Order: sequence, then structure tokens, then C-alpha cells
Amino acid sequence: MKIVKASVVTALSIVMFAMSATAQTTTDVQSCFTMEGTTEYYFGEIDPSETVEHTFVFKNNCTETVEISQARASCGCTAAVISEKVVPPGGEAKINVKFTPPRGSRGKSTKSVSIYLKGNDKPHTVIRISAKIKTDFEVHPQYIQLLGAEAGKPIKGTVSVKNVSDGELNIENVSLSMTTYADTSGTGRTIAIPLNAARVTPDGFKLQPGESQDVTVHVTPEFKGQVNGAVRLKTGKNDGIIQVFGVVRAAQSPTLRQPEGKSETLMLDSK
Repeated sequence: MKIVKASVVTALSIVMFAMSATAQTTTDVQSCFTMEGTTEYYFGEIDPSETVEHTFVFKNNCTETVEISQARASCGCTAAVISEKVVPPGGEAKINVKFTPPRGSRGKSTKSVSIYLKGNDKPHTVIRISAKIKTDFEVHPQYIQLLGAEAGKPIKGTVSVKNVSDGELNIENVSLSMTTYADTSGTGRTIAIPLNAARVTPDGFKLQPGESQDVTVHVTPEFKGQVNGAVRLKTGKNDGIIQVFGVVRAAQSPTLRQPEGKSETLMLDSK
């Protein structure tokens, strides 16, 4: 019995030692595998079609080799390339991050890249990059929300487009694409249905510096569900996108009203 107890104690001691060693190693790597400088970088103002890049440098001040498993970007508009995945003591690894603004982007944009080390499912470091995308117009509010939408009834939403450039702004084309996501069969399966009858007004306009113009989306949803879409504004320099969304409730059944001054219960003829 004493031998069994001794074996159990020995086994537990080994496990606890291994766990302690692992925790110690993780802590050491967290503190000794570090980035030179800051983990954030601001590109300043950039053109909508411009690709910018910056290189971050990790230094291995640990006594053991460190292996980077991956650099995971937060969106497809950001790419990260690792120069060296296996970094010996005293060595360094460079993470080159490239950013291309998504089509229709305007104003401040921030993206991130998470750096993972081998054997760890949590990021060791999170890199953040940001930029201000140049634009010649601003939209207020930034999206169109169709509040109170009901199946079979027309509804509209409006935003204001303002010229923030120094010259005349020619919105050459204003287009709209809308889709309904609804369960039309009653089976619980949602399908996407293009809303071809949806329209946007006006379809083009010009603005002097500081001037504004209302842009309105007109929709008559057919089914209960969701509607999503986008207004695309095209200028001579770049494109802009205004998101459109809403929740459509089922058509309300007409209610029977009592004549004014009458308190009797209204009866329906069953003949």
C-alpha cells in the first residue's frame, strides 16, 4: 500500500512540475520575445486605391528558440508576411503588414494582425494599423436603416451627402442593389430574393464645396424577413458605398373599428 501511495505522489509531482515548467516557459516567452517599438502604426491620410505597408520587428531575447505559427489578419484587406518563423536566441523576425482599403471605404479605418506562437491557441501579440482614407464627400448618417418596414407597404430611408472637397463634386452615378432574405415556403429555410423594384433618387447630381444633397432609397418589401443592400455613389475620383438594412415584419391584418359614439359589440354576419 505504501508503495502505491508513493507511486501516486511521485506521478503527481511529475505532472505538477511539468505544468509549472510549461507555465514558466510561457511566461518567459511572453516577456523575452518582444517587439521593438510600438505594436501600433498610423499611416496617416491615404488614397482610396493606395496600398501601404509597414514592417514590425520581433526580437528573441530568450535563451531558447521561439517558433511563430501564424500571423492572422482581421480582414482580407490586410496581409501579413513573416520573414522567419523559427527565431533562435538573439535572432529577430520581421512581420510585413500590407493594407489596401476595401472598395468604398471612407474616413478612419483600423485593422489588426494577431501573432500566434507554436503550441499556444491565444495570440502572443496583437498588431494594429490604422489610416484615414481620403474622401471628397461625407455621408450623414453613415447608413440607411429602414425602421418600421412592413411586408407589402412602401418605405423609404434618406441620408445627406456633403461635398467636403475644394472643388465641384460630380456624382456621376448613384445606383442601388437590394436583397430580401425571407422564408417564403414556411419550411424555416431562408432564401435570398433580389428586390429589383427598389430604387434610389436622385440618380446623379453635382455639388459645390460645402453643399449637401439628400439621397433616398425607396423599397416595398414583399415578405417578412430582412432586407440588405447598398447605395453606390461614383465620382470621377472614387466610389462610395452606403449600407442599407432593415427588418420587415409581416403584413398587419385589417382591424374592425366601431362607429364613433357606439359601444355595442360589432357582430359579423355568418350567413
